[in-house]
Amino acid sequence: MRILLIAMPDTISALDAVMHMPNLGLCSIAGNLNGREVKIVDLAFHNKNMAGFIWRILHEFRPEIVGLSAMTFQFDSARRVAQICRSVNPGIITVLGGYHASLMYEEIGAGADSGLFDFIVRGEGEITFPKLVHELETCHGEFGLIQGLSFRKDGRFQHNPPAPLVDLNALNLPDHNCRLLDGARYLGRRFDCVETSRGCTMGCKFCSIAHMYGRSIRFFTLERIIAELKGLKQQGVEGVFFVDDNITLDVQRLKNLCDLIVDEKLDSMSYVIQASVKGIASDPELAGRLKSAGFKWVFLGIENGIAKNLESMGKTGVLNNTQRAVSLLQEQGIGVFGGFIIGNPDDSREDIQATYRFALELGVDHPIMQCMTPYPKTEIREQLLSEGLITNREDFSLYNGFICNICTRHMSSRELTMSMFWEGLRLYFHPRYLAKSRFWQYSPLLWPSLVANNFRYLIGAARGRMFASRHSW
Repeated sequence: MRILLIAMPDTISALDAVMHMPNLGLCSIAGNLNGREVKIVDLAFHNKNMAGFIWRILHEFRPEIVGLSAMTFQFDSARRVAQICRSVNPGIITVLGGYHASLMYEEIGAGADSGLFDFIVRGEGEITFPKLVHELETCHGEFGLIQGLSFRKDGRFQHNPPAPLVDLNALNLPDHNCRLLDGARYLGRRFDCVETSRGCTMGCKFCSIAHMYGRSIRFFTLERIIAELKGLKQQGVEGVFFVDDNITLDVQRLKNLCDLIVDEKLDSMSYVIQASVKGIASDPELAGRLKSAGFKWVFLGIENGIAKNLESMGKTGVLNNTQRAVSLLQEQGIGVFGGFIIGNPDDSREDIQATYRFALELGVDHPIMQCMTPYPKTEIREQLLSEGLITNREDFSLYNGFICNICTRHMSSRELTMSMFWEGLRLYFHPRYLAKSRFWQYSPLLWPSLVANNFRYLIGAARGRMFASRHSW
C-alpha cells in the first residue's frame, strides 16, 4: 500500500531563526512499515499555499492511507488537511495520531469533525499503525482486536483498550530517507533528531508526557543509538538534537553515551539536549563529558525563580541547584537555553518582574519565557479550570506555549501579555544579555534573523499572538 504520513505546518515562529526540526515520530513509524511504499511530508518546511501543495502531493503520489500527526496547537491544521484529502479522493483512509489525538480521542470521536478521520491511533504508533495497515491490506477488518486504536463502527467511534508501552529495542531504526521535504537546520547547520529514551518519572503539573507513557522511563540500547548516529553522519548531517523527554534521568548512562560518541569518532557532530536542573547539577563530571563528546547547547528546564511557583508546578528541590547547573555547563563552553514559565496562579506583576530579573541575573545564554499553558488533561488545567483562570478553553490553535490563554488571581490575560511585552523589551535588549550571550556570539551571520526575532517577540506580545505560526493556506 502507498502510505503518506503528514506532519502539520504549525510552528512556534520564535524558533524560525534558530531551528527547523523534522518530525522524528513519523520517521520511526515509517521505519516499522516494512515492505510498504511510504512517503513523509513535513509541512513545517513548506509554509506557503499549503492547500495547493498538499493537493499536488496527493495527486502525484496517490496514497491509499494518509496518517496525520498533530500536537494540540496543530489540531486545526490536521482537520484542514483531512478535508483536503477527502476533497481529492473520498476513498482515502485518514488516520489521526500524535499527542493531541492520544489525549483527546474521546472528544475528537464525539466531535463535529469526527467524520474527517477513519481511525485514531493513540499512544505510540510504531506497533498500532502497522497492525491497522495489515488489517486494511488483508480486508479482514478485525479492528476491534488492535489495542490503542479507535475506529468508527455503526456511525460512532469505538475505542479499544490502550496499547501497552512499546519495547523500544524491538523497533527498527527510523527511516530518515523517505521525507519529501528536508530543510532541517539548527543555528545554520544541517541537523536531525534522535531519541535515546522515552518518558519521564517527574510529576510536573503542566506536562502531558505522563498521560502518554505514565510516569515511566524506557531506554534504547546505546549500541542502537550509535548505529543511528553513524548513519546520519554518513548522510552529511552535522548535528543532532536528542529529543528525549528527560535525558538526564540516568546521568551515568548519558556519560556512557558521551564516551561512546568519542570512541566512535562521532564527536565531530554537534549535539543539543533538553535537561533537568537536577540532572546537570547532580554530577560535576557530566558537563565535561558532554563537552568532550561535542554537545554545544543544553535547554535547561529552570521554569521559575520563585520557590512557591516551583512548588505549585510540582518541581521541588530545583531552585538551590539552578545556578550550579548553569555554571557547570557554561564553564565547559556549553551554551544554555533557560526555559521559564510565567503566569502561575498566584503571580502578580511584581512576581513576573522578579522572574525576568532572575533570568537576567542567572546569566543563561538565552532565556525562553513562556506563559503557563493549560494543555488538555494536565493537572494544571484542572486546577485552573476549577478556579476560573482559563480565558481560552477551546481554541487550541493558540496553545503554543507563548500566547496567554489564562489569567492569574491578580492579573488579567491582557495584563499578563503586556507584562511579557515590557519585561521582554527590557530583557532581550539589555546590554548585559547581548554582551554575554553565547547565543549572539555563535554566528554573526545569524544576527539579522535574531534581531528580527526579538522584534517579532515584541510585536506578537503587543497583539496577543506571540510567536503564532506564520504558515498560510
